[in-house]
Amino acid sequence: MLQRGFREQVMQIFTALSQPQVLMYSATIPKDVEKMASSMAKKVTVISVGKPNKPNQAVKQLAIWVDSKRKKQKLFDILMSKQHYRPPVIVFVDSRLGADLLSEAITVSTGLKALSIHGEKSMKDRREIVRSFLVGEIPVIVATGVLGRGIDLLTVKQVIVFDMPNSIKEYVHQVGRASRMREEGTSVVFVNEENKKLFPELVEALKTSGAAIPRELANSRYSVGSFSAGRGQKKRKHGF
Repeated sequence: MLQRGFREQVMQIFTALSQPQVLMYSATIPKDVEKMASSMAKKVTVISVGKPNKPNQAVKQLAIWVDSKRKKQKLFDILMSKQHYRPPVIVFVDSRLGADLLSEAITVSTGLKALSIHGEKSMKDRREIVRSFLVGEIPVIVATGVLGRGIDLLTVKQVIVFDMPNSIKEYVHQVGRASRMREEGTSVVFVNEENKKLFPELVEALKTSGAAIPRELANSRYSVGSFSAGRGQKKRKHGF
């Protein structure tokens, strides 16, 4: 709420209370939120589950190096694979048009019923899509960041990050959709040179969960300083 334009409203509510008790929850705690929390309370107690700003340990992460022009076919391969497809699935993309087009392509190419969800759809439509998804009528949802946080989706077993988001914090939120209440889940992220600015942080996020790091990512000059091919660190060749 603080990062999505509701900071002023939150502070209005806070200042209107005579003796407020403040509890703040977030999957990631950036510095500006820490600073705000300190200004709202004299004595702050921090309870952290897992490592701060790191992906949920219950989520098994899989990073796949794939060129942009091949991402769509790779997605279809996963969705049609008995070994790798674990419905219900959320596929995250970076644009509203991309969500609409990809959901249609999934239905046509795989036979799986897929719908898109994004900010241009009405709240009524979004609620109906989420309801259909949660009861199993729709096995695949293609979503923008609007579904990355804020709504409990307890049935989700798999997340596929088709388009890497602009920040690792957003990636952590998206990956976390694959697990609630410490239930095991899986996440697949497509990565290539277009995501080079996030390579160092992505490598760290993968390392914390013991995930294998694609050879191309590990050897990239943009990952220098974040990856050490020491003992026990797994590298994975191209593909699954």
